[in-house]
Amino acid sequence: MQVVPMGDVMKMSQYYMGQFIQNSDYINSSLLDTFTAVMSYYVIPHNYFRLFDYIPWNEETIDDVLLNEYDWECANDTKSTWRIGDGTAPFYNYIYCTVAGFTENDTLRSNQIREGMLERDEALRLVYRDNQPRFDSMKWYFDTISVNMGEALDVINKIPKLYM
Repeated sequence: MQVVPMGDVMKMSQYYMGQFIQNSDYINSSLLDTFTAVMSYYVIPHNYFRLFDYIPWNEETIDDVLLNEYDWECANDTKSTWRIGDGTAPFYNYIYCTVAGFTENDTLRSNQIREGMLERDEALRLVYRDNQPRFDSMKWYFDTISVNMGEALDVINKIPKLYM
């Protein structure tokens, strides 16, 4: 069982408190949910292992194992094997990219740069590739939950952008 040192939790808490003080927009209805998530992840002990705390996310190695040893089924609308489980990821990443200009793919690649796994140019190439809208997966998702995809995307596309 991995326990995050309390000193690290305190440093992170101080950082976020400073951000809240500088920008009061962070103090909103999601604050309780955010606090609960932080407590759950960093403070409450868990009786399980987080695999990638022990094995580095070497995408090439992981893809090799998934594809060649487990006959992993890939999505037909992306070359990535990361976060392809169902249509929710393509949908919320479409929202993130459309409204904020970045997705969780940007976070993955940024982390890989910091870990020394990717050079910035390669990470940017992958981000541009992986941030393309995955309309096939979104279509499957919307059909599954009985939502009109065109209407949903129209609403999303009208949301004011958070970037220039």
